[in-house]
Amino acid sequence: MSSEVAVLLYPGCIFFEVALAVETLAPKLLVSYYTPNGRPHQSSNGAVLHVGGSYEHLAGSTKTTAVLVPGGDPKSILLPENLARAALVSCANRGALVAGICAGNLVIASAGLLRGRRGTHNYTLEHASLEMVETVALYWEGMTFLRANIVKDGSVITAQPWAYRQYSAAVAQHLGVFSEAEARDHESYPDRRSYGAD
Repeated sequence: MSSEVAVLLYPGCIFFEVALAVETLAPKLLVSYYTPNGRPHQSSNGAVLHVGGSYEHLAGSTKTTAVLVPGGDPKSILLPENLARAALVSCANRGALVAGICAGNLVIASAGLLRGRRGTHNYTLEHASLEMVETVALYWEGMTFLRANIVKDGSVITAQPWAYRQYSAAVAQHLGVFSEAEARDHESYPDRRSYGAD
């Protein structure tokens, strides 16, 4: 396995949002975890994840084909400055897919990778307080907001937190793990297999 999918972890992130994508990709691709300082990460479900390195190591990686950015509370890496910026920009400049979900979109936007692109996020009055919307407004400057579950614009994916199946499918299709038909089946699995109400 020469290429790698990197998962950008940080204190307060919600691993569940990228867990299905990791499970989907891991049989075919190397998945590595990165933290701000390269130390192990205790995830939101209590599991301790061993990491491949720090954000600085990720910035220097030449084998990364995708970076997954979960949501949660990203203040730990955004304030006072985005600690993940150099890694995200470096990977994006080398052509890697950058895929955020929930607050992961905010981390990507803070790195400047959504300027001039279409994207989605849940920092709107439909889902967040006025104070929160105003606090993060500058991050979205230059992005065209779409009220959508998921938006793919070139090598950047942004997804709403409830769209984790669509997110997983889109990432897997982009990386060649799924065909278009397999991605559709992956997304629709609960609808196809659930028991209907009697």
